[in-house]
Amino acid sequence: MNLFRLLLGGAAVATILVAFRDFQNDTWLPAGGRGGPSLAEGVEDEEPILGYDGMDRDTLIQWIRDARLDEDTLIRIHEYEASHQARERVLQAVSDLLGE
Repeated sequence: MNLFRLLLGGAAVATILVAFRDFQNDTWLPAGGRGGPSLAEGVEDEEPILGYDGMDRDTLIQWIRDARLDEDTLIRIHEYEASHQARERVLQAVSDLLGE
């Protein structure tokens, strides 16, 4: 039974290591998607926050206003939105929070 637990634990650790490793760039992925280069610097075109693409305009705007996001996240959202759907109301809501 102990051998089974040891093997199961080893498999779990290996899975976690593989999930958080960027093998193309030989680096570790940043925690929470923060701290990496911006979209303008050639980062893969990923959602700035989990579930972003699944939200409609009004839900997204309300969430952005209520979430108390940091400036880096707001900038990533603005870059992503501008390069994808470019919805004026979403861009304006983010700009308002950035003080632009």
